[in-house]
Formats: sequence, structure tokens, C-alpha cells
Amino acid sequence: MDTLTESDVATLLDDLAQLLPFPTTLYTDMGADSWAPQLYFGPVDPSSDLAAHRAGIDADTVRPVWWIDLDGGTRTILLDEVSPDDVCNVAARITAIHQAEAERPDTTEND
Repeated sequence: MDTLTESDVATLLDDLAQLLPFPTTLYTDMGADSWAPQLYFGPVDPSSDLAAHRAGIDADTVRPVWWIDLDGGTRTILLDEVSPDDVCNVAARITAIHQAEAERPDTTEND
């Protein structure tokens, strides 16, 4: 799978969403450089009403690459060792990240 259309990306993200054991939202930002869909998950950011974490496929490269953005894009993980059609591996990585985030102690202070 060397080249992916936006439809291919949407299908792979839909497959990924079905494998994840928590709620997700498939969203396409029509104001972005490309109209490729992205899968949002995790806590909701009140300023955008979208989840703070997202995943997608950069299909505009020589070899399409899965990516995961955490905390509104402040941390990015590139899964360049994963082939675009290996949705099960991507689901396992995202599930592990999601579980680690849930187990992370809350560092906010209550005043």
C-alpha cells in the first residue's frame, strides 16, 4: 500500500475506530491544508468540543505514515515502522497510550 486516497484513509480510520475500546470521533477539518480525516479520542477540549488526542495517516509522503498527536498536538508519535494497513497494531498502540494516560496521576491542584 504505497499511495492512499482520502477515501482509503477514511476507511482505515473507520476500521481503527471499531477496534478501539473507547469512544472516538472521525472528523475532517475543512480548513486544514488537506481534507484528510482524523480520529479523535480522549478527554474533550472545551474550546473545540473535540478530543485532545488524535490519530491519522500522513498520506502525502513517499510512504504513508501513521501518527498520533497527544494533548492537542504538543506530543507527536510517528509510527513509521507500521504499514498503513496494519490497523490492529495501531489500535494496540493507541489503546496502550490511552490506558497509560488514564493511569497517570492528576497533577492539577485543587485550590
